Amino acid sequence: MDYLMRDKLLPHIISVFLFGLLLVQTPAAVGQEASDNWRVSPRLASTKNPVALDTDSVASGKKLYLRECLQCHGETGKGDGAMAAYMGKKVADLTSPEVLAQTDGALYTKIRTGRAPMPGFKNSLSKEEIWQLVNFIRADFGAMKDGLNAGQKLVGTAKTQASDKAHDDLFKKSEFPSAQECGACHQQIYREWSVSRHAFAQISPTFLAYQATLVKLTKGTLGDFCERCHTEVGMTNGEPILTSNSNRSKVAMEGITCVTCHRVLEAYGKNTGRLPLEPGDIRNPIYGPRKGDELKRILDSHADNPPKTHREARLLEQVSQPGFCGRCHDVRLVNGIRFEDLFSEFKQTPSAKRGETCQSCHMGPTPGIASNYPPASAAIVRGESTRPARRTNHMFPGPDSSIVHPGIFPINPEAQEFAKPEEWLSFDVEAGWGTEKFENNVPKDTKFPGIWADPEERKAARAIIDQQLQLLAENRTAATTLMRNGYGLGEVKILEKTDGLKFDIEVKNLTDGHSVPSGLIAERNVFLQVTVTDANGAELFRSGDLDPNGDVRDTHSLYVHDGNLPRDEQLFNLRSPILVGTIHGGEREQVIPANYSLNPLIFVRPSDTPSLLFGGVRDMRLQKKSIEAKGNRWATYNVDPKFLTGRTPYRLNIKLVAGQLPPHLINAISGAGFEYGLSARSIGDKLVDLYRVLWERNVVID
Repeated sequence: MDYLMRDKLLPHIISVFLFGLLLVQTPAAVGQEASDNWRVSPRLASTKNPVALDTDSVASGKKLYLRECLQCHGETGKGDGAMAAYMGKKVADLTSPEVLAQTDGALYTKIRTGRAPMPGFKNSLSKEEIWQLVNFIRADFGAMKDGLNAGQKLVGTAKTQASDKAHDDLFKKSEFPSAQECGACHQQIYREWSVSRHAFAQISPTFLAYQATLVKLTKGTLGDFCERCHTEVGMTNGEPILTSNSNRSKVAMEGITCVTCHRVLEAYGKNTGRLPLEPGDIRNPIYGPRKGDELKRILDSHADNPPKTHREARLLEQVSQPGFCGRCHDVRLVNGIRFEDLFSEFKQTPSAKRGETCQSCHMGPTPGIASNYPPASAAIVRGESTRPARRTNHMFPGPDSSIVHPGIFPINPEAQEFAKPEEWLSFDVEAGWGTEKFENNVPKDTKFPGIWADPEERKAARAIIDQQLQLLAENRTAATTLMRNGYGLGEVKILEKTDGLKFDIEVKNLTDGHSVPSGLIAERNVFLQVTVTDANGAELFRSGDLDPNGDVRDTHSLYVHDGNLPRDEQLFNLRSPILVGTIHGGEREQVIPANYSLNPLIFVRPSDTPSLLFGGVRDMRLQKKSIEAKGNRWATYNVDPKFLTGRTPYRLNIKLVAGQLPPHLINAISGAGFEYGLSARSIGDKLVDLYRVLWERNVVID
C-alpha cells in the first residue's frame, strides 16, 4: 500500500525553442493563425479605440511599426520579416482577413500583453502609441487609406482617462522598474524568473503568514528582518511590514526582482538582505557580470531614437560570486540565532575549494551540477540580438512549489491584464473551465461568478492557464532534477531475517557543495517511507506514512498529539527541529522559531553571551540533522518477530520522499490568516499533493 498521495501535477510538457524564439523583442504575431487560437477576453476585445483613425495617428503608427514590428512582420505586413525564420512558428500575416476581422481592442490587447514568442509592449510603448499602431495596421494593411481626417486629436471620456490614470498611479508607487520592463528585451530571462522562487518570494502565502506570526510573537521587535529579503524594494520604499499584497506596489510584489540583484552599486558582505539599491527608472545604470561594451554597441546603432532601456551596464564582479548569494542565504538574527547557514557551509566544502560557485550549480544548464553556462544572446533590442555570451538561467528551481492559483503565479503580464487576482481566484481550474470537454457539457442552469458567466471569457482564460501550468510543470521537472542530483539511496543491508527483521538503509548527499537538506532546514521534510509485506501482499510493517493531515507521525502530528495515532518510533526524517531552553535547564521542540521571554525586555535583543564562541544563544538552537557534503546517514529498522507471518519471501519497499513544508507548520501559523482566499486545510492538501518521491527501491528478503 502506498501511503504517499500521488502527485497531481499535470504531465510535464516541455518545449525546446531556439534562443531567438523566446528572447525576441519584436512582435512575432499580432494576430495568430487560426490553429494557434489566441483568444482575447471579450471584455478587452470590446475596448473602444480612443485615438481617431486619421493621418496623424497613422503616420505615428507607421514610425512605430518600422521601429518595433518590421523585423518579424516585414515591410508589407505579411509575416516575412528578417527575424520570421527564427520564430519557431509562422508569423502572422497582418493583411489577412483573420487579423483584420479582429476588433481594435483585440489587436491592442495582443500588442500590449504579448504571448511568447511575441513580447508585450505595455512597458515600452504608451497606450496611445499602441493605439496608433492599431490604426496603422487598419489603414495600411486594411485598405483604409482614403477618407482619413487630418489633425484630429485623441478622444476619450473623462471617466476612461481618470481610471487609466488611477491604474497607472498604482503601479508608479515604486522608484524602481518592474521586471516586466526588463522582460521587454530579456524575454527568456524574464520567462525563467517569472516562475522562480525569487519571483514567488513575496507572493507566497505561507511566508506571509509565517513572518506575520513571528512579528506578533516578538511583539513587533523582529521588524522587517524577514520581509527585507523577500521584498527588498518594498522595504526600501518604506512600505508597511505587515499589509495585504493588494496594497503593495507592483515592483514590491515581484519579490526578489531584477533590481534586487542588478541595482546594487558595490560588493557587500553578509547583512541578511539589508542592501542599498540605486533608485531610478529603467534608463538608470544596471550592474552585472560584465562591462557594458555590448550594450553600448546596441545603443549606438539606435542613437537617433534610443530604446527604453538602461543607458549603461556596469561591472559588479560580486554578482557572479557566492558571497553575493550569502547576503540572504546566511540568516542570523541580531540575538545570534542562526536559521540558515548555507553560505557558511559552502565555504568549507570541496566545491568551494575547486573554485565552483553557487551560480555554477543553480544557474547552469543542469540544476544541481556545476557546469559552464551555455553561450546565448541575453536580449534582443528592436530585432537586433546581443552577441552570444555565457548566460545564466534565472529559474532557480528548488524544493518549494507554488500553491497559489495559476492565474496569479507565474507572474504573467497577460494574466494580469486579463483579470484581477480576486477574479482569477474564482476561476475553477480543476473543474476544467474553458476546456472543450467542460464547455460542451455545461448544464444550462449552471451559474458562474462575475466575468466567468461568459463562456468566451472562460475559453480565453483557459489558454492563459494552460500556458501557466506548462511553465509550472517545467519548473517542477527542473526542481526534481536538482533534488535527485542532491539526494541518493545507497546500500540496503539486511542484518537479520530469522529472529525478526533488521535492516539498514543508507541515504546519501550526492553533492559536495553543501549539506542536504539546505536552506531553512527546520522546514524541510525529507524522509524515508518504508513498508514490508509478505508473499501474499499483507502489510507487516510501515514507517514514514502520513496522518490524515499529511504529516509524518512525529510529535508534531496533531493525530499523534491527541492520541489518535501512535508515534512512528522508527521514523527517519532529515528535518532539523528547533529546540528551545526551558526555565529548568532542559530543552523541548518548538514549531515556530520564537523564544519565550521570561522578563519584560523586548523579545529580539542582542544576546548576553558571545554567540560566536558558544555557537549560538542559550535559549534556542537548531538540532541539525542534515547530511554534510558527500556524507551519508544510516536508517535502522527493526520488525518484531511477532509481526512476521512466515510467508516468504518478504518484500521491502523503500521511498525517499521530499516535501517543502510540514503541514503542522501551517496549523501553527494559521492564526495570521492566508492571502489569496486560502485556508489552512487547502494549503495542507496542496502540500501533500506536492510531496515527491525522489528515489524508490524494492528489495526481496528470502
